[in-house]
Amino acid sequence: MKNLFFTLLIITIFGFESFSQSYKILLHSPDLKTIEKISNIVSIDRITNDTLIAFANEEEYDVFKALNITHNVENLHFKQQKKSKKVDGFVATKIDSIKNFTRYPSYQLYEEIMQNYATQNPDICKLITIGTTVENRKILALKISDNVEIDEANEPEFFYTSSMHGDEICGYVLMLRLINHIIKNYNIDQKITRLVNNCQLYINPLANPDGTFSGGDSVVNLATRYNANNVDLNRNFPSINKTLAKQTLQPETQAMIDFAEKRRFVMSANLHGGDEILNYPWDSFYDYEFPLVDEDFFVEICKNYVDTARKIDSKYMNTYISENGYIFGSQWYKVNGGRQDYMNFYHRCKEITIELSTQKILDTAKLENYWQKNYRSMINFANQCIQGVKGRVTDIYGNPLEETSIILDCQDNDYSHTFSRNSGFYFRPLPENKTYTVYAVADGYKTDSATITTVKDSMLTVNFVLQNGQSSNPICKTEEKSIAENCLTTFFNDGKIYVKSQNKIENCQVVTTCGRIVYQFSPNANNFEISTYNLSSGLYILRALSGGKKYTQKVFVK
Repeated sequence: MKNLFFTLLIITIFGFESFSQSYKILLHSPDLKTIEKISNIVSIDRITNDTLIAFANEEEYDVFKALNITHNVENLHFKQQKKSKKVDGFVATKIDSIKNFTRYPSYQLYEEIMQNYATQNPDICKLITIGTTVENRKILALKISDNVEIDEANEPEFFYTSSMHGDEICGYVLMLRLINHIIKNYNIDQKITRLVNNCQLYINPLANPDGTFSGGDSVVNLATRYNANNVDLNRNFPSINKTLAKQTLQPETQAMIDFAEKRRFVMSANLHGGDEILNYPWDSFYDYEFPLVDEDFFVEICKNYVDTARKIDSKYMNTYISENGYIFGSQWYKVNGGRQDYMNFYHRCKEITIELSTQKILDTAKLENYWQKNYRSMINFANQCIQGVKGRVTDIYGNPLEETSIILDCQDNDYSHTFSRNSGFYFRPLPENKTYTVYAVADGYKTDSATITTVKDSMLTVNFVLQNGQSSNPICKTEEKSIAENCLTTFFNDGKIYVKSQNKIENCQVVTTCGRIVYQFSPNANNFEISTYNLSSGLYILRALSGGKKYTQKVFVK
């Protein structure tokens, strides 16, 4: 490895004076150990061939300094930044000046555009306020569906969101234009019509309006990565190895969590800038630490996106990071607290991250070009949520069964299979022309199954009627062995699960009897404790990984 050394920071990027965060740090040729060491402290922005750029607020920088790493740093004077009432050259303030989507709308114009979409197209559009920001701006989404006022339990839900990092705003305009394109082509374009008629589509063009308009409601050239509290929202979500309640969540993060918990999205994508690449989970673990059994699916949908975009620009999304145009997240660099891993792990929503442009604040003259590269891919990607298998799970009396695990052969595992909603409906996007055995597993009911072969552009319907009885877990049971009491012991006392083992436990999960993971971490210890303050009373399964083998123990939480 090369020796670590640091070079002087540059104040200007892409022609814009940066006031993003309190500090900007530049590392030249950092080794992997250094990257991992700082990834949980500062917000890594991007890594090129030999350069790492990171940002930090006051608190993060204090922790970073404690590492005693010699470095150069640029103080960005975040707290001294003043709001401006001026309009910069990239911003449109009137509806007539943004008809061709070649400028960024001011915040007030953004609200007006979103409201107009809903008002002028009430049959298929509905404006939703996901939440409000630190500075009381609205986090808006537009719902598009053929029965827009109805929550159609028998249709999957899809979510596009952009600009969690407020200075990455190519997607801000592209999402507004995508809404317009879908509205204008509904009942004209077959693919768009099929999507609107069979899916509930939600589009949030601006997830961090305080960051985008940190310099004023009509100024984007002073946009910041962080929110108004100087926090990186894409490092603020509950991570896989932490419990929900322990996170200090920003208002914008909490609003997104509440929204996701109500909606149960099947697929989603969050749009960023700073590079041109698709990023799929996991961000917070290497594949050997936390295998992704859905990787073939993620690779397929990413490849389809890139291949379609490259029909317009053969060099698009072809960087030093990956010639393919997509990458397993942590192979680029690790991110903890990212939304992508949160959505995949906690909600079983197949979410990816789309880095649209190397320029964060894209020159307005290039917006048309990036629209042409991406809009077909965006439509195709959303349509993937209505290819696979869907159905309803009920008991013999027709009552819907919520939280039934829908499992595919041994290709699924504890953190990849999906669940039925409270209406009993489930949705599982899948690649075309693949054969699977689909299992429905619910606690207190006999397991049922069906074999399917997926069809292109079709969502097969498989309903399950479960009878009372003992459920059986189809997931590769031979790989799991119960350890004798003298090898592994678990007991509950005073709000904690105590675990003792003769062998070092590398990874540990607490799982409901339906298979939902509620806690996971890597203790790398023989004896440890698990706090249960956020768990309901009941029976849980403790799963432990030691020496490449899985072991289970039951534990009752009071």
